[in-house]
Amino acid sequence: MALSLRLPSLITAGVASRRRPPPPLSRTNPNQKSLLQGTSSSGNAALQCEHFQSCSGCSHEFALDRPSVLQEVNSFFEEHGVQDFSFENGRLWGWRCRAKLAVRGSPDSPLIGLYQEGSHNVVDIPLCKAHHPNINAAVNLLKQGITTLNIQPYDEDSGFGELRYAQMAVTTRNTSLPLAERYLKGKVQVSLVWNSRNEQSQNAEKLNSLMEFLWKNGGPNSNAHLIHSIWVNFQTSSTNIIFGNRWRHFLGERDFWEHVGGVDISLDPSSFGQANTQAFDSLLRKLQKYVPYGSSVTDLYAGAGIIGLSIASIRKCRSVKCVEINKESKQSFEKSLSRLLKSVDGSISWHNTDASIEPLHWLEGSDVVVVDPPRKGLDPSLVAALKAAACFSGKTSKSAQSSVLKVKEEKRPWILRARKAAVQMDSKTACDRSETWPQTLIYISCGWESFKEDCKSLLADKSWHLEKAHAFNFFPGTDSIEVLAVFKCGPRVAQKKKKGKKKTS
Repeated sequence: MALSLRLPSLITAGVASRRRPPPPLSRTNPNQKSLLQGTSSSGNAALQCEHFQSCSGCSHEFALDRPSVLQEVNSFFEEHGVQDFSFENGRLWGWRCRAKLAVRGSPDSPLIGLYQEGSHNVVDIPLCKAHHPNINAAVNLLKQGITTLNIQPYDEDSGFGELRYAQMAVTTRNTSLPLAERYLKGKVQVSLVWNSRNEQSQNAEKLNSLMEFLWKNGGPNSNAHLIHSIWVNFQTSSTNIIFGNRWRHFLGERDFWEHVGGVDISLDPSSFGQANTQAFDSLLRKLQKYVPYGSSVTDLYAGAGIIGLSIASIRKCRSVKCVEINKESKQSFEKSLSRLLKSVDGSISWHNTDASIEPLHWLEGSDVVVVDPPRKGLDPSLVAALKAAACFSGKTSKSAQSSVLKVKEEKRPWILRARKAAVQMDSKTACDRSETWPQTLIYISCGWESFKEDCKSLLADKSWHLEKAHAFNFFPGTDSIEVLAVFKCGPRVAQKKKKGKKKTS
């Protein structure tokens, strides 16, 4: 059966329209932009997406390159001593390389998209301007499979149906292509969330048929090689949680690789990955400059260790400890670690534990701490530990313990087990663990409001001061930005003005 990968016309979702924000002062019609075009001036950085009024994905239709929160962010950092704040744009269209989409509707008219704001009505978004074009193409192919094979989309009210969600992730790591072509020709890892307990369930035959359909028409032997691999997540819960605990790889390459921050990174579909791959790469390149060569680094809220591994490789760190609560990230970290350059001579470890429990243990012995917390910000116990560590800085271990806070010897077996490295690569050279405390704190934030609160707390008693701040447009079309802030231990030291030489007559 011949299939077209051209995107279909919009299927009306029958949802209420949303008021459009006013356009910028320049009223000229913006030129049509390619999905793959990058930055633009505010005069023509318009979304031009026909789904805007009903879809909850984007909140701003104009000035994609100037989020409205940007002025507040700039003012905040100026007030706290940062005079050279910078903001970086990347692609404004076609930037999203990872999308979780709900599947609803009927076999004849499947809806694949996002929930309408404030409801569980799915808005079909086949022509999404934020998506990498190959995500839209893969969604279109999935729709054709649903209709052809009479796959029943999930119904939340009854709990019946077969296909609940689909996650699409694009990899642009293909060294057989010229660098300029890799993004455009990225392949899609398709993860189907199937409403059954496992692959032996009653509807397994339909699942197999759907996967075969996708692979036949989008795999390497098809007319348009689109699909990298197919995974299935089995989920029967009636909650709003998208994924269950059972994952299976069925077709295509098992390992999904991307190149960011100068290193190859493996990401399983269950691992957290940044949606805007290119913007994340830019952030990592900037972050690396603030880590001194040969440092000891602790990476908290580390996920699959992308930040820590990037720093370890590029800055030749003496040691890097990655701390992450999600055990599913371990396998991705191990694979990524195996690809690190052999020239990397440092101790690198990954620990599966909660960074908010006894956080001083993870800070001790580190020169640099990197934190990349969820949107809610840092755990209060970690904020307190960072402030205490600033008091310890420059003191010997004994004198530090006798000052603000005493670090007791830990005896609880479950805490000691959690501290042991789940993955470890030892240094080739001897490396003594010096009793030092962090001099640099690098904070990556996706939640501006929580970052402000954490920042004010860290600065309140001059435990830390802000040194540098940058922001990145990770989510064009929204009011969300990614912040990279660099703190230095202790109060800010006023720079003395250089005295000019007196002129002699």
